[in-house]
Amino acid sequence: MGNISLMINDHEINELKNLIKMNKLKTVPVTSEYESLRVKDGEISIILYNSGKLVYTDNKSSRKHLKSILEREEGYDYILGSDETGKGEWYGPLVVVATALTPEEIIELRLLGVKDSKSIKKPQIIKLAEKIMAMDFTWQSITLKPRTYNNLYNQFQGEGKSLNDIMAWAHSKVVQQTLAIIEYRKAKVIIDKFDYIKTDYRLKSIDQTHLKIIQMTGGESEIPVAAASIIAKYLFEKVVDELNEMYHVNLRGSKPENVKQEYLIETAKIHFKNVQKLI
Repeated sequence: MGNISLMINDHEINELKNLIKMNKLKTVPVTSEYESLRVKDGEISIILYNSGKLVYTDNKSSRKHLKSILEREEGYDYILGSDETGKGEWYGPLVVVATALTPEEIIELRLLGVKDSKSIKKPQIIKLAEKIMAMDFTWQSITLKPRTYNNLYNQFQGEGKSLNDIMAWAHSKVVQQTLAIIEYRKAKVIIDKFDYIKTDYRLKSIDQTHLKIIQMTGGESEIPVAAASIIAKYLFEKVVDELNEMYHVNLRGSKPENVKQEYLIETAKIHFKNVQKLI
């Protein structure tokens, strides 16, 4: 049992206040000017900040109460989100993940603390990823380990294409894989935006009759994308661990010149300038 934080909107704040009043939950004085209210009633402990950030002590009773005040998006059987990680690191894989969540599953992940992974420290991301991967919801991934990534990059480059083309292909493919294993009357796909034109071109192969596709800047503000990002970062770190063990290196704490040249094709993205100069 520990504390979990999430952001709630104005409507949810009003619902929380109504919940406290209707259930006669005991409130206590706030302890700083940044707090809006505090609830301390038995095992239920909730702090609401002026920013809309809510922190609660994770237990069955608290989750039950908070679950009732969180908004569910209506009109879709599933909301999908896709995101990638690894494109900015000279080492390790490129990982792309898509999730498919029902409105109710989105609530569950919010209460678990799923949010923009940039606001979560790496050790917490690993623990959170393990929790959400243990849940019974649909997700698919593509992991391009360095050798595969390098071969694919050379192939795309030979066709006059770029890294964004690879990413657009991977996002489209993982979304298609996810859609293939769910049943829906209407669904929405949110992709963390990076290159609208190239991604839109790849997505044209998907039947969009009952599908709404959005490429969104800052997509991690949406729980399906945030969950995809957290899983992708977990998978990335696991592959890096494997590479470190296999090639007796410490990729996270090294520069390319610290890795034996014959190992670079297996551990590094060779188009990075700091790697290219060594090959």
